[in-house]
Amino acid sequence: MRVLVLGAAGFLGSRMAMRLTRDGCIGPHVLSELLLLDMRGGQYPQSAACAVRQVQGDLRERRVLDELFSRPIDVVFHLAATLTLEAETDFLRGLETNVLALIDLLERCRQQSSPPMLLFASSISTFGGQLPDVVGDDVFQAPTTSYGTHKVIAEQLLADYSRHGFIDGRALRLPIVVTHPGPPSGSISDQVSSMIREPLRGHAVTCRIAPDSRMAVASVDKVLEGFVRLASLSPEVVRSARTMNLPGLTVTPIGLADAVSRHLGLSVETFVQWRSDPQVQRIINGWPKVFTSQRALAFGIDADATADALVAAFVADENSEA
Repeated sequence: MRVLVLGAAGFLGSRMAMRLTRDGCIGPHVLSELLLLDMRGGQYPQSAACAVRQVQGDLRERRVLDELFSRPIDVVFHLAATLTLEAETDFLRGLETNVLALIDLLERCRQQSSPPMLLFASSISTFGGQLPDVVGDDVFQAPTTSYGTHKVIAEQLLADYSRHGFIDGRALRLPIVVTHPGPPSGSISDQVSSMIREPLRGHAVTCRIAPDSRMAVASVDKVLEGFVRLASLSPEVVRSARTMNLPGLTVTPIGLADAVSRHLGLSVETFVQWRSDPQVQRIINGWPKVFTSQRALAFGIDADATADALVAAFVADENSEA
């Protein structure tokens, strides 16, 4: 099995790459080669359970696609994107990366003699506007950002290429993913992550989101587990529902701060300043507060338990890298 990870030096991609190099398999399928694409180089274990090759470049470049598809690919994890705030400020770059480069990738997949499985990271941002308190898979999608619009387009392309048999497309809509290890990037997910990361590293944090704002989040481990589980399902099972929400844990900034406070034994006021940002708050307000999926839950893809569990997971990651 020849597997490609796109965005392999990013937050999700690097963790997926580490998992695959460690396991050397996806379910019962043994990896023969793992291809890791990013515009930046990444650091991976010297000893791996399969052959690992890094390719540095931009998916928008034809030479990069030529190199990746020099031999057939069996599985693609598409974890690369221009994120919400950047896509809002640089419209053309967001469109090129999130939509046009995806079309080029799908066309390379279509030209293979055997269709690859393509696992895609969609987003909670495909939903917006007036939403019910609980957002499941079948709620109408009305994105309020360019990033969310790009993800809706991608979901529909995945479904259409799959309908024709060109790929076996499968997607999870991700809530806000924590805890990004830094350095700070300014993305929405990183600003939420900083509520956990910075105090646990001994730094004060400025929260740009109102303390009582409800948000749906998921740990990076739950994301990886969800994608690996989704990859293990038979094509017949996913044919009628190729995209589903990754169930999230609903938290608030003050709830995250309280969990950190319990771990550190310090009062919240000693490490958090509240300074709401209208643009960030508008984006957060437009996203689902309670995010779930009966389909995903039926497949064994579930949410994190508590905010304290998110804190504990980050502490465990920090200790493992010490």
